[in-house]
Amino acid sequence: MTKAITTLLASSALALCSPALAQSAAPEQKPDDKGVGDIIVTANRIATSAQDTPIALNAYNGQQLAQSGINSVRDLSSIDPSLNVSSSNSSAYVAVRGIASTDVTELGDPSVPVSRDGFFTNRAYSINTSMYDVARVEVLKGPQGTLQGRNSTGGLVSIITNRPKFKTEFSGAFEYGRFNTTNAEAMANIALSDSFAIRASGVLLKHDGYRPLTGVMKSADNEDFKSGRVQARFAKDGFDLWVSYQRDDRNTDGEAVLKNTLGAPQPSFDKLAPFSSSSPQSTVLKGERVRWEASYSGLGKLNLIYSGGWDKQDFRLALDATGPNYPANRQYLNTQAPTTWNHEVRINNQKTGKLFVQAGWFHFSEDNALTAGLFNREMTGLFGPGGPLSFAPNANQSFRYGIKFDFAIKTRSDAVFAQAEYDLTEQLQLSVGGRYTWDNKSRTGNSVLVLPALAFPLCANSFPTDPTACPPFPITNSGNGSTKEKRPTWHLGLNYRPAPGRLIYAKYDRGYKAGGFNSNGSVAATPYDAESVDAFEIGTKNSLMDNALQLNFAAFYFNYKGYQAQQSTCPTCSTGVFNVGSARVLGLEGQANARIGANTRLYLNTTLLDTRFGNNIIVTNGNNQNVNISRNQLPNAPHFTASLGLEQTVPLSDYELSFRADGKYSSSFYFSAFNLPQIQSKAYFLGNLSASIAPSKGPWKLQAYVRNVFNKNVLSFAEQNFNGFSDNYQFQQPRTYGIRASVNF
Repeated sequence: MTKAITTLLASSALALCSPALAQSAAPEQKPDDKGVGDIIVTANRIATSAQDTPIALNAYNGQQLAQSGINSVRDLSSIDPSLNVSSSNSSAYVAVRGIASTDVTELGDPSVPVSRDGFFTNRAYSINTSMYDVARVEVLKGPQGTLQGRNSTGGLVSIITNRPKFKTEFSGAFEYGRFNTTNAEAMANIALSDSFAIRASGVLLKHDGYRPLTGVMKSADNEDFKSGRVQARFAKDGFDLWVSYQRDDRNTDGEAVLKNTLGAPQPSFDKLAPFSSSSPQSTVLKGERVRWEASYSGLGKLNLIYSGGWDKQDFRLALDATGPNYPANRQYLNTQAPTTWNHEVRINNQKTGKLFVQAGWFHFSEDNALTAGLFNREMTGLFGPGGPLSFAPNANQSFRYGIKFDFAIKTRSDAVFAQAEYDLTEQLQLSVGGRYTWDNKSRTGNSVLVLPALAFPLCANSFPTDPTACPPFPITNSGNGSTKEKRPTWHLGLNYRPAPGRLIYAKYDRGYKAGGFNSNGSVAATPYDAESVDAFEIGTKNSLMDNALQLNFAAFYFNYKGYQAQQSTCPTCSTGVFNVGSARVLGLEGQANARIGANTRLYLNTTLLDTRFGNNIIVTNGNNQNVNISRNQLPNAPHFTASLGLEQTVPLSDYELSFRADGKYSSSFYFSAFNLPQIQSKAYFLGNLSASIAPSKGPWKLQAYVRNVFNKNVLSFAEQNFNGFSDNYQFQQPRTYGIRASVNF
């Protein structure tokens, strides 16, 4: 422990002594600001300067996210050192400061939720939409459960879109690049009066597959996403009413998965040959969402806000699940149709005195219908057409499910919350908050096993000699289950502002994430309990030299209890989620953001983590073996990450040339609690370059870019698949390049 603390302090000191750093995407600044600028955030549910907000956060404005090619939460991890996003079979989960939930099932809750305009969804396959016409994205670190919704034990990614403005303006952008990348975005904001405006925006994201395949599929890792959003806003006499409708449509060939022999040494990824495919695969996601908000500030010194929304998703997934243990080309099929509602009522006073209070009620509901299972297509080998065993009884198990789930799931969550800030002196402020949450999950339905279609076609014929080789089939098991939990979470903080532009804070937060239950198709539902995090943090934010230099620092300690990890249940030995014990996270973060002269900016953002499971933790792996994971490193928790960037502007008559170089470094980390070298991400650095030209006072901009300059094959996910008897690997995007033109008027 002492050695780890010493290393953390030394590395953080180096980060803070560096001449610059901040967010990888520079915050939006005022035209007359000669410093590095600042961005207004709503991390505490009110508008405050990021540098004066006592929360560790990274904030990015929408314009520079678009110019950096950040079109989704998954892309955001390429520039944010505190954020890890792992893509898992067309779903994704987010890790912040080493805390993540790998449970992307129909019952799973994220440890780092993604909020869109304050609206929460649980499903991991929908987090990579809506990143267009964005005002800003805030990455909040540590438990945020008091004011910012449910289950946010690790942090929160908050996406805030641009709302209608009371002026008429238009914008558009077009991008073309490698892999036939064709991206387009357009926006029209029309003010119909001083108090009523409408806004329409849309995006098209399209590119060919990054990875060639052999066999049935020709490529994968492509993109074909279309979305449109229409909004209306009315504001007058203290009323502010807003409503938004959005429709999404995503249809791709799915993700490329490199399969290696289970347990074999990890292959070299320096050069990737075409991946093999045996069955068709695809990912289809269609969604509709409505958001609304009504606020009124005419209640004396009180403000009342009601926000809500409805979200409907239709998700259809087909994966190539062919493996060596069964003689058929196979697919894993998954169809889900969740309908989600959010409602929140919040009241706060206008901060004219020493006391500022926020309080409210929150409701979340999701109704989901799931059909999923392992599906056989054509029989192969000895059982294929014309094979020596193709005419045996029960030999043809083509176009049948080996295991199939049909479930209806209901999730409900209600909470009351309040947080108060009181100025003890002109420089010292106390903040106290609490939240009480009621969670309820239930599932009804059955799983059906047909063992000849799942395990061995002739087992029902007592083949070869054992009459007990195959139990009666089909086998139907109830998947019914339910959990009810209620927990308090709380916040205590002390904020000290010794001088303008200086903030020192210390805080404690309790985070909580609901439990659930598993069913692998062969046994009844097995529950697991909630997990909790006690988070202690001290930090400082400093704006120096007339805001030409920003230096921020945070140190934190998390005590994890009831850690929800994956382990297997047999006889089918599929994985589930169970409480396996305790863990702790120790870390330091340093940020610097500097403006050197009138035309040069430097950025640096570092995170140093030391994560460990507790003692005496035994977990069963997918091969039904007990493994001691005590003192192992937490998944998705690299010891050191850093993002850095340099921007140089060159005035040229009536134009400005801009050059940018940036990148992200990550040390190695594991994708599972077992810390196996086969499913480890090696250390990597991803670098990007761009150059742009624009009139000094003009509406257009032309940019050329190269991303992943060194064309590194970096893992985005890895897993051991004991059903397919393979180690599976997925990758981030290879080198891409192109041009982007944008206009605003």
